[in-house]
Amino acid sequence: MDWMIVDGHQDIAMALLEDENWDFARPACERHALSLADSKRGGVVLILGTVFATAGYWKDSTPADSAERQMGLYEDLLTKHAADLFRVESKGDLKLCQAGGPIGLIHLMEGADPIRSPRDLKRWARRGVRVVGPAWNTGNRYCGGWDDARGLTADGRRLIAEMRRQQVIPDVSHLKPAAFEDVLDCDDGILVASHSNAHALQPHRRNLTNEQIRAVAARDGLVGVVLYNPFLGEGPVTVETVLDHVEHMVDLVGPDHVGLGSDLDGGFPPADAPQGIDSVADLRRIGDGLAGRGLDGEAIAKILGGNWMRILRRTLPE
Repeated sequence: MDWMIVDGHQDIAMALLEDENWDFARPACERHALSLADSKRGGVVLILGTVFATAGYWKDSTPADSAERQMGLYEDLLTKHAADLFRVESKGDLKLCQAGGPIGLIHLMEGADPIRSPRDLKRWARRGVRVVGPAWNTGNRYCGGWDDARGLTADGRRLIAEMRRQQVIPDVSHLKPAAFEDVLDCDDGILVASHSNAHALQPHRRNLTNEQIRAVAARDGLVGVVLYNPFLGEGPVTVETVLDHVEHMVDLVGPDHVGLGSDLDGGFPPADAPQGIDSVADLRRIGDGLAGRGLDGEAIAKILGGNWMRILRRTLPE
């Protein structure tokens, strides 16, 4: 069946920086699971393309400089492939995605290191950044990472408040429990975990507990299932393993709060994705598998794209 798919986490710019010979327009090759061609073939209508510029990762540049370079790469893609890709800037733009127009692109900043101060967020929002994770695995001025015990700092709380003013969604995927709780305590708006799985099925530090999944759902948010094998299970990992995580979360909070955040090409090779998913064109197999397990078409449509669309309709500017 043809599904309308929203992928809530793709590291396109990161992949372009790490492999200068990669052509995003061509079908995926053995080194990559992303491409514009495969997105079109697989029914992807909207992508949250990341800006990943955490301190220390790109050793030849500062986080701000690296983020600017990545935004430049996205600008080049948007110009070169204008017939097939466009930046979503408003609620109305979502209608074009749903109507079979070009694939929409929204930016997700994975770690707020490039944002020099909370007031600087306004500039990034104007450039298409509509989701921000306060920290990646390493801490920064806003939030502790997995290498320290801090939650949100005072600047981090100011950043979350500024996100609401700028209609930017907090992403809690990489947050330690203390920081996760701080986001809940200082703000009562929509939030997402763009790329996380169920800790109850795979007890990895990057996965969410049942309580955390319920907390995201209580804010009318979603958890995007991530297709990185260590976050999914031990031993052979297949599409069936992905379905197990989706079903677990649906059983907990219903189909309105689960989505996709593939993280394909997120620093790992296609071999580290589940068997049966060789590129983003195969995301549709998740929908087919859920149908085989008895989920109805309306629920599957929400999980594959409708829930991201609902949240973005509520948060994007007019």
